[in-house]
Amino acid sequence: MAGTIPPRTASRYCGQYEGTFDPQRVLEIFSDSLQLALSSKNPETAVTRFELAIEAYHQAVSMTIDDATRTSLRLAMENLAATFPEQVIVNEAVGLAEKAGKLKTPRKRLELLNRAIAVIQAGLQEIPASTVLQELQGTLRTEADRLSQHRSQ
Repeated sequence: MAGTIPPRTASRYCGQYEGTFDPQRVLEIFSDSLQLALSSKNPETAVTRFELAIEAYHQAVSMTIDDATRTSLRLAMENLAATFPEQVIVNEAVGLAEKAGKLKTPRKRLELLNRAIAVIQAGLQEIPASTVLQELQGTLRTEADRLSQHRSQ
């Protein structure tokens, strides 16, 4: 599933790396940003790294790099553009659920699980056909229901 590569202007970092002449460094920035964008459980961090990946991509393709690297870079950016919107939602919800699992009090655990469910519900408004989000929502609801029943006993 290939996504449309966002224009350079979609990034708050637009033009910030224009003076960079080391393609290897720009490719490292792209790679690091791609990894963090797809793995961070903090949505603000994920978004800023996604935007940095956009800038690094556009700077790299404006430089002299070999065709194989250019193709690999384009495919990686297309994949990032396609997967990022869903992945940032999943990561935030999973992060909240993991925090909930570390808490002692059922009330606080339930609060965090409900926040995670709300994140998924908002995500489903944006990506209604996402089976990943639908399945995660079901898992989180089951856990929240189990916790609610446990609290009421």
